Amino acid sequence: MNKKTIGSLFIAVMAALTVGIFSNSTDVSASGVATTFDHITRMYNKDGDLITNRALGANTPWQVGIFAEINGEKMYQVSTNEFVKASETSYEGQTINNEIEAMNLVKSQNPSMSDDHSDYYFSYNYGMWDSSKGKAYYVTYVRDVLPGLPAGWTNWTVYPDGTVLDGKPSEN
Repeated sequence: MNKKTIGSLFIAVMAALTVGIFSNSTDVSASGVATTFDHITRMYNKDGDLITNRALGANTPWQVGIFAEINGEKMYQVSTNEFVKASETSYEGQTINNEIEAMNLVKSQNPSMSDDHSDYYFSYNYGMWDSSKGKAYYVTYVRDVLPGLPAGWTNWTVYPDGTVLDGKPSEN
C-alpha cells in the first residue's frame, strides 16, 4: 500500500473509534417505579418544556424507562417523550451499593464498547467521590488507541440510585 492509502485508513480508523467511543448519552436505563405524591404531577418533554395538556394523578405508580438530566434537573421517563421531576415522586428500584455494581451498570448501558481487557476495558476508582449532588461512584473506560499512542478514557459518575452522568464526579 502506498502512503496515501495508509494515511486514509488511519484517519478512517480514528474517526470510527472517536464516533463509537464518544457517543454517550446522559440518559440511563432504569428498572423501577416512580410514584407521584398526593397532588397532580406535571410532565415535561425531553427538552424540559412543560406539557400543558396532560399530567399524572396523585399517588399513582409509573414504570420508569430512563433516568435523565434535563436542564440540570433529574427526571424520570414515564412515557415515550414525557418526563417527571424526580423531586416530585418517590422512586423504588435499582440501587448501586459498590464500585463493581456501578461499573457493571455502565457496561450494560454501553454494549458497543469492547471490554476485552487488552486494549479496551472498564475500570472503577475505589470508594465514593464528592460531586455537586452528593457522593457518587467513579467509572472509567480505558482504551489504547494504537500501539505507541497515549491511552484515552471516558468517565462516568454513578449515583447510588442508578443515575449515570457523563464525566468525573468533580464535573457533576
